[in-house]
Amino acid sequence: MAADDAQRSNGRLMLRLTTTCNSACAHCTIADIAQHGEKSSRDALAEMKQGREAGCTELVFMRGEVTLREDFLPLVRHAREMGYEFIQIQTNGRALSRGTYLRTALAAGIDFFEVSLFGHVAGLHDIIDGTPGAFREVVTGLKNLSRTSSSFMLTIPVLKRNYMVLPQIVRRAANVGAPRVQFNFSRPVASPSGWNTAPLVRLEEASPWIRRAIREAESLGLESGTEAVPLCHLRDEGQAGADISEDFGRHRVADVHRLETSMDTHRETSRPKPEPCQRCRLVSACPTTWAAYQELYGTAEFVPFD
Repeated sequence: MAADDAQRSNGRLMLRLTTTCNSACAHCTIADIAQHGEKSSRDALAEMKQGREAGCTELVFMRGEVTLREDFLPLVRHAREMGYEFIQIQTNGRALSRGTYLRTALAAGIDFFEVSLFGHVAGLHDIIDGTPGAFREVVTGLKNLSRTSSSFMLTIPVLKRNYMVLPQIVRRAANVGAPRVQFNFSRPVASPSGWNTAPLVRLEEASPWIRRAIREAESLGLESGTEAVPLCHLRDEGQAGADISEDFGRHRVADVHRLETSMDTHRETSRPKPEPCQRCRLVSACPTTWAAYQELYGTAEFVPFD
């Protein structure tokens, strides 16, 4: 089998059904596409079918909050019937606090849960989530996942409100049985009134805390990774994980506003490699960070490796 054929037969479909969510995060990274609304069940089924025809064997239901949709679990069952071998969801985790929902989701065919955690205590998590009581629901959901031996990871957005307590959030993750954490450097999002930068932290402020949190995860036996953190800000810590090692050419994207047969081109434009990076020996491996961040703050924080 040729390499291109092997890649096509192991593709990953990234499918967004909705931009609706029962959280109200100020840093929401899909707020700029919220006007595109819902994808119909019929369209979702058609895109799942097209994904299989293109060789996708993996399916990821992206955020918004797919658990709010009544047709979500039936769509998961259809995906299994179509031949998808691996199904993942991105979720705020609150629905998983209901044990009956989790059992039904597992029976429908979900293999992996990617759950957001914003803080190590209720006061912090809930203010970032924008919903009182969210932390209690998420922690209950995470304990349910651990109790049922479900496969899951925690994504932790790195924000102005939480970057200095990332190690404590890692300890909370270990406490609820999470095997893996990922630190996502949140991107600026455009709104009708301008860029939404209030929730964000600068790379040079956040990266020492990200490195501490990675070391904390290692000490507790957790796997860790990052998203949109340049390698020059990780140094010896965390130069691994999907953002660095994954072949994004195999990712097909069926968003609410665009269809792409490969994420390679999108990543080149959404995370360009600025001029300082061209002198770095790790430029080809580096995931760099968001184009909007570079536009707003410049590239002085990018320090090439010799």
